[in-house]
Amino acid sequence: MINLIRGEFYKLRKSKYFIGMITLAFAFGFLLMIFWDHEREMNQSYESITLNGAYVLTDGDGFCAIILGNFLFALLALGFIVKDFKSSNITKSFVYGYKRTQVLLSKILVTMLFSLLLEIIYISVLVSYVSLMHGFCDSLNLDTILALVRIIILGIMYNLATVSIIFMTAIITKSNFCTIVAPFVLIISFQYAFPNGKYPYVSHILYYLPYIAGMHAMVRFASLFEIIKCIISSIITFIITIGGSILFVKYEDIK
Repeated sequence: MINLIRGEFYKLRKSKYFIGMITLAFAFGFLLMIFWDHEREMNQSYESITLNGAYVLTDGDGFCAIILGNFLFALLALGFIVKDFKSSNITKSFVYGYKRTQVLLSKILVTMLFSLLLEIIYISVLVSYVSLMHGFCDSLNLDTILALVRIIILGIMYNLATVSIIFMTAIITKSNFCTIVAPFVLIISFQYAFPNGKYPYVSHILYYLPYIAGMHAMVRFASLFEIIKCIISSIITFIITIGGSILFVKYEDIK
């Protein structure tokens, strides 16, 4: 298993997608900077709020940018997952006696870790920009540090859970079209996730998706219920997406 993980890391590092995805992550970070400035100029309510680097991580556009960042991760899934299935590169590992579950799990793990790196890049760009303009936080005390640790852990958890939905789509469908469409579906579900008069039951169900539960758990004074809901939602999503992908590939006829 360790050799498989090392091999997947090597393949990713040597591929043309490695530098390309990192470049796109930086570009997305700069795009978030533009969105940040534009939103603050257009919305007068932000004048009474302390806008700093810590705010970006808690109530701002840091981890919450996952709804747009999904397009970045869809491109990664196209180049590193769908392409491997279509070119039959993934079957080469079977020749050396590795199980399908081991091969797929190593690929998912490496892709997840690289996704985390991309996420750190674009969030760091935005946080650095806001911190240079307004400072990072008013006072860096123990309470602030503990709050930031909570935010970072929850943010990483629900963001990767959301990304796993796209990776599952890529693994099961092996389709460029379906993988690219997946982020649009997540955006549409985001629009219907908040209570409305037309589809109350749909809103209630979508309310428990990781990227919705996570947003509620990220605010500075989130309740314990919202935090637990975010953790449970993320764990269940990981189990369904990763477990479902492994079971599907295990019994599928891969050429």
